Amino acid sequence: MAKKRKVTREDILAAGAEIVKSGGVAALNARAVARALGCSTQPVYSQFSGMEELRAALYEEGKARYRRFIEGYFGRTKSKYEAYGMGFVAFAREERGFFRMLFLEEAAADPFLEDILSEMTACYGMPEEIARAFHADMGTFSFGLASLVYAGAPLGERETERAFAREFYALYAYYFPQRPRFWE
Repeated sequence: MAKKRKVTREDILAAGAEIVKSGGVAALNARAVARALGCSTQPVYSQFSGMEELRAALYEEGKARYRRFIEGYFGRTKSKYEAYGMGFVAFAREERGFFRMLFLEEAAADPFLEDILSEMTACYGMPEEIARAFHADMGTFSFGLASLVYAGAPLGERETERAFAREFYALYAYYFPQRPRFWE
């Protein structure tokens, strides 16, 4: 007779992450996790006090995945600031369930906000209060692009990059009408 393997906390998190990735947090329940692991629900409840604890752990996993998407764009874009936007839209495209969990259902605060503001003040010479306003406007635009991609709009990486550039330059001209346009 084959010996049953012990289902670990990591196994449960991995199965839960796959469920969230493919079906969203609404598809996550103990039975779905157990079915994915080929076991009863008992291991789920022995490793987690309940579904809320598992959801919280998966929320942290979603934030870690989001961070990896953003960091994956560092060095691939013209600026670190652009990497934040490109990574956000790519996250919506590739990690739909986690995007929904973090930004549509929970409305998470951006864990990169302070890094973003620091980048804007250092690279573009923006005072912090203008950087906050500028980023709030740019964030609204980014969220719109990410939501379109999440909904299935065929917006590729090159189109996304061009859209970000147009919006960035328009906002820069709006916030700094007296400054020379550094992109020309």
